Amino acid sequence: MMRLTSLGHAAVLIETGTQRILVDPWLTQRLDRFWEHHPEIPDGLGAVLDGGVDHIVFSHHHFDHHHFPSLVKILDDSDVDFDETPRRAPDTNCVFPVGPVLPRFTASGLGHQAMPWTLRRLGFERLTPVTPGDSVQLGDVLVRTFVSNVPFPEMSVLVQTSDGTVMLCGDSILHESTVEFFGRPDAPRIDVAFVPAHSVSPPGVLTERRPLTDPGAVKARARANFDHYVTTLDAALTVPSSFGWKVSGEGAEDYAWCNRTIFPFTPWEAIQRLRELDRRGALWGPGQVLELSEGEITLHHAPSAPAGYDFESLFAEVTLDPDFVVPAFAPERDRWGRQTRDNEQLIGELMKLLVGTDFWYRVLDSGASHTLSLHTDGGETSSYLLEPVSGRSVRLGSGPAREHTAQDAAYTDIAASTLQSLLDGELLYGSSYGLWASNSNLLSAVFHHPAYYTRHVEQVLGVSAGGVRGTEA
Repeated sequence: MMRLTSLGHAAVLIETGTQRILVDPWLTQRLDRFWEHHPEIPDGLGAVLDGGVDHIVFSHHHFDHHHFPSLVKILDDSDVDFDETPRRAPDTNCVFPVGPVLPRFTASGLGHQAMPWTLRRLGFERLTPVTPGDSVQLGDVLVRTFVSNVPFPEMSVLVQTSDGTVMLCGDSILHESTVEFFGRPDAPRIDVAFVPAHSVSPPGVLTERRPLTDPGAVKARARANFDHYVTTLDAALTVPSSFGWKVSGEGAEDYAWCNRTIFPFTPWEAIQRLRELDRRGALWGPGQVLELSEGEITLHHAPSAPAGYDFESLFAEVTLDPDFVVPAFAPERDRWGRQTRDNEQLIGELMKLLVGTDFWYRVLDSGASHTLSLHTDGGETSSYLLEPVSGRSVRLGSGPAREHTAQDAAYTDIAASTLQSLLDGELLYGSSYGLWASNSNLLSAVFHHPAYYTRHVEQVLGVSAGGVRGTEA
């Protein structure tokens, strides 16, 4: 018998009788200060991992799939010390995608080349890098991997045992090589496929606070992507997956506008679509179990939800509403932290970190400038002209950046406290939800850089200044 337990979002524990395989572990209720599991992770669910796992498989490097605070929790359970050199290496084998793709720091390719460094820094020593498209044998379990149509190493995984075959797609974008493979007459028959609904933020909603101009087209595109996956894999059971989170910031700020404007196709809508396609589908939540035995697939409810989850109501909270108003950026409201350094010092730190990023390389020849406005804790807004190549900055005057730029010129508006929080590592990524407005990727170039990412690993391990283990980012 093959037993699969949902740990929320894309995290799944696969037990085959001989192997325990953990996929894409995010095991805490909150991912960072803006993401949390939805539905919530039941208390005590982590006990399913007692005794450890044989393998951890990462579909890609993003924080909701390669969550190093969760990996620390796994190591804590194994009584591993967190000094400069761990006392002993855990026996768990880590499988992750690699490839010849150069890092794109500004885009979502954040940190993929830092994965082996991260895993070793956390104390894992058995590493199995896999080029997507190859296969790996984990004991008596065959794992085939498939390329994702993205510009960084990412993979879907097909787990094959004598009891059944399961496809876990993570966030992968369907690649034509996958379509070709499953179109072959000798392609394996899939019992259960975990297919992403691909509800990703439409362009401009978070960064430029632009309302959706054609929400119908956005939803149709997401549905078409889902349909293509479903027909390609042709599984006996399809589970819309990798959609187990919502925006829920710490503090009093209401993030309903995010949750009602960035998810064009939810799992609940996906399950309705499966019915239209006359396909067998199911939704499952944290703690629920799927068992495969002799061709039969059985869903067991979790002890925390003995009657199952009310998925219709849960996903109604994150369903796109075309009439929902996207609020304009307001730095006096859309901010984080407290400013203790002056504007010029913060800009100087930012300019130093910008050197060597892909943004910096792109402007070497053009000499392009950037206008940045900082809103201080005292309520004043000042704009500065930044010259990334020379490293100079010049104060232009008061008011937001857009008042000092020509049409389509590059600008960023942000609260000074938010910029300081990013520089100090209090916020994990440059994509923290809705805390600035910009038509440029200057901030992403800095805060999506692996050097910034690895700093958070050090904070989690407690080897940053002060030597005390930090809290989750």
